[in-house]
Amino acid sequence: MKKALTILLAVASTFAVFSCRESEPEFKTTDKGPSQNVTYDASALMGSEVGFSVNLSDEIALSTLKVKLLFDETVVADTTIRTKTNGTYDGFLRIPFYKDIPNGTATLRVTSQNIQFGITEQEYPVEVSRPDFEYLTLVAENGNTYRMDRVSRYNYAVTDAFPGELNAKIVTPDVDAKGRAITFGFSAAAGISNEATGYIPFTGIGSTYEVSFNTLTFVGAPFIELTLNGVSANMSAKNRYVAVVNLTKGGTLVADGADFSGWNIDPDFLEETSAGNYKFLAASGLYKVTIQLDNQYFLIERMATENEYANIDGHAIWMIGANCYGKPLIFSAGWNTDLGLCFAEVEDNIYQITFEAGFQLSTTDMNVKLFHQKGWGGEFGGADITTDSDMLIIGTGPDGNGKDSGNIFLADGVTLDMAGLYRFTVDLTGTPVLHFAKVGQNEYTPPAISFNGVDLEGGPNVFTAVVPLSQGVNVNVSNLDGVASYWWDPDFFAGGKFAAVSGDYKISVNTTDKTIGARRVNSDGSAPNLEQGGLYIQGWGVASYHMTGQVGWPGAGGYQMAQVSEGVYQMTGLAVAETDDTPGGRFRTDYISAKWFFQDGWGGEATPGCEISGNAAALVTQGSDGNLGLASNLENGATYRLTIDFTGCTLSGASIATGAEKVIFEKL
Repeated sequence: MKKALTILLAVASTFAVFSCRESEPEFKTTDKGPSQNVTYDASALMGSEVGFSVNLSDEIALSTLKVKLLFDETVVADTTIRTKTNGTYDGFLRIPFYKDIPNGTATLRVTSQNIQFGITEQEYPVEVSRPDFEYLTLVAENGNTYRMDRVSRYNYAVTDAFPGELNAKIVTPDVDAKGRAITFGFSAAAGISNEATGYIPFTGIGSTYEVSFNTLTFVGAPFIELTLNGVSANMSAKNRYVAVVNLTKGGTLVADGADFSGWNIDPDFLEETSAGNYKFLAASGLYKVTIQLDNQYFLIERMATENEYANIDGHAIWMIGANCYGKPLIFSAGWNTDLGLCFAEVEDNIYQITFEAGFQLSTTDMNVKLFHQKGWGGEFGGADITTDSDMLIIGTGPDGNGKDSGNIFLADGVTLDMAGLYRFTVDLTGTPVLHFAKVGQNEYTPPAISFNGVDLEGGPNVFTAVVPLSQGVNVNVSNLDGVASYWWDPDFFAGGKFAAVSGDYKISVNTTDKTIGARRVNSDGSAPNLEQGGLYIQGWGVASYHMTGQVGWPGAGGYQMAQVSEGVYQMTGLAVAETDDTPGGRFRTDYISAKWFFQDGWGGEATPGCEISGNAAALVTQGSDGNLGLASNLENGATYRLTIDFTGCTLSGASIATGAEKVIFEKL
């Protein structure tokens, strides 16, 4: 047996010499890691850094050095360094400035590894403390600055003749010799935070008042104190306060803490008895009431619990749709579930919602749908509900009338009366039926706004007209108050002239957002495809006018990029945080997933293989789905331009016959 094995091995060896068969790879491992000698900063300040220097040596080739900073067992900062040769590797970790974290001992974990997976890991204590500054600087939105002196540990304050509404940020002195300062802003999600970019909406009473801030708890003051039926309303965003209260049909809702005279009152839920005092009209239950100080409006939504919206089982149905509806005014973003509106249950299983046409509901364009919850999920499809109104069409999908199943549209030729009151009523006492009727008429006299001599129509906040424009022609708006403060779409308008190629354009003036935009149209009013000069972008992380109204994936209604020369389209805007509502904020700093379409809706679209030109590769990538994404975060507040160039392509209808478009994305 042993002799036979010897012969067999010899034959196998001979065969190996003359064959091309590859042998299995041999993986070598070791249980001995590199030798590491660590020096580091044994103490450091939050908001600054902890530096380190690691000397590595090993007989086996080195692989990586990983350094992590831990608060308790949570990694709060880390870095990885490639280590090809023996030697010394230096670096630092930024120490986050979190709220409510006391001074204490953090852990610096240093881990080195060689190519045979030998690992050495050591941990070192770092004494981390919160800086206690001598003062802070309050920076108002208008640029005025105020010194906030230290009144006790971590507490700072300043008293001055501030305006009633003071939008400001708070800035610390430099934390270290590298000139690092910490700026505190505001966001709806985080409140006051050193990671938020919005202005803090302080609100005070009197000719002078005190502004205070605590750098440990991040608690600032003053903010307005509002109550609903004695329940304190908490700030949820700038000018927005929320309280969840139990309300009884026929009972009262009492609002205190502000002047509520002249407020917009939703007639489906409330009847005003006096300023701040209201009779509740809907079914008894738990409701979330959002006090919108900027809109002077109470948004009322039915709740299942304090933190969960009610669904159809909890006697609530919701409307979500394109940017054709909204309260107290038409929303500038469409198909955003956060903008779902709750129907009022006025009788058992009978629900209603009332709109003022032109103000809260488009007079000409409707595309909304009824849902079982405030979000995607259960919905009323075309087979689930019918309507007895000859003013509406309920879509039955591609096998029926061609409109999306369950979506609600105005019937052909129907236009709603400007300032007319129209009510949707859903009757679920039997087979679901949608009623729609005009229930009133308000007075309305539109302002005589014109663009290059063409009268604009619509209102009260959006005015439009189709205007023939030539590239380079001067543009002007007449009878528009404060037009100098408006944001003009910079790809269509520049230096007081029209910047896009010549053609017919639907001009849109939004007096609420204070924006002026344009959208190319064919002679019959339809949206052009790519061959006709139309290119449209959809997705998350991009916006038409400001980031709180991201484009999303609406299908029809994507943002139309400006054609600035033959085959070249562009979109220019600021990079901002997701919650930033600055006009012109069009690109999210941290996330983009969007693509361009060759028509206004689904069909021809960007595919993988586009040329990412020049320095754009450092900023954007194209995924296997054709979507454009970020290769690195954008600089907050910087201006960027996305250009799609088809000059090297052959177009065929709404598609590309040959070639691949060139993508340019640059910081201006």
